[in-house]
Amino acid sequence: MLHCPAENLVFLHVPKNAGKSVRHALSRHAALSWSFLASDLGVNEVRAERAMDEEVEVHGLGIVKPAHLPLPIIAGHFPQTWATIRSARSFILTRPPRDRFFSALMQRLGEFADMRSIRADDFRVRQEAEHVCAWLDGRDDFADVEYIHFSRQVDYADHGGERIVSALFPLEHIGSAARWLAIETGLHLEFAHDHVRREPRKWAGALQPAARMVGRRVLPLALKKAIYPLWRNSGIFADAAGRYDLIDLGPDVERFISDYYAADVRLHAEAVAFAERLEIRSVA
Repeated sequence: MLHCPAENLVFLHVPKNAGKSVRHALSRHAALSWSFLASDLGVNEVRAERAMDEEVEVHGLGIVKPAHLPLPIIAGHFPQTWATIRSARSFILTRPPRDRFFSALMQRLGEFADMRSIRADDFRVRQEAEHVCAWLDGRDDFADVEYIHFSRQVDYADHGGERIVSALFPLEHIGSAARWLAIETGLHLEFAHDHVRREPRKWAGALQPAARMVGRRVLPLALKKAIYPLWRNSGIFADAAGRYDLIDLGPDVERFISDYYAADVRLHAEAVAFAERLEIRSVA
């Protein structure tokens, strides 16, 4: 969550929905306050800002990432954060649920299984999807670090049957959020959404073991970090996200996604309609 006191504005970060892009834009044009989190964690604001990007232990919850907390968790465990949300204008970004699930799946494999270059059509992706669905099945509100990217988007918009956020925008029309912010707060922002996942082309699979060996055993860390972006943007890799809707995860997984995220489908449709109404008013 981000709080801009001067604008009385809160941004609730739904995992996998361009939160870094929004934070980068807001931090350049508005003064962010971390007093809400400092109060809830019992630390100073400098430490609270660092904690937003870290894993912290919270009594009754275990290890969580403060940047990725759904409203039911905030309401129950972070009283000052909850009070800040309730007293401010707020917005979120939404995304088609299956696309978000697939993106979260690929991030999980990279972050927790060291498979950062795995292709989206690899059989292990389907296996991991089955595992994640089994974990989610029947589970109540959660903030577990390894699974938080699979939380429902509606849990960042509503709580106890009540709409909490003031506005919601679809990620594919993020410019509408910028227009709303200009109208509501006077902030003029540009959101750069350039965190596009890359995967090796099918013919390049044989190169991966040798490349990993060189990276881990031969190259100094500083040099590896310097050339990694060049390597990922080379012709050996291609954008992956555009293929997600073409890859079948199996009937059980596909059925689970449709059922578990049914409310998110409706929420995203609402965000699209909200953005379209804003566009019409802007033109008029």
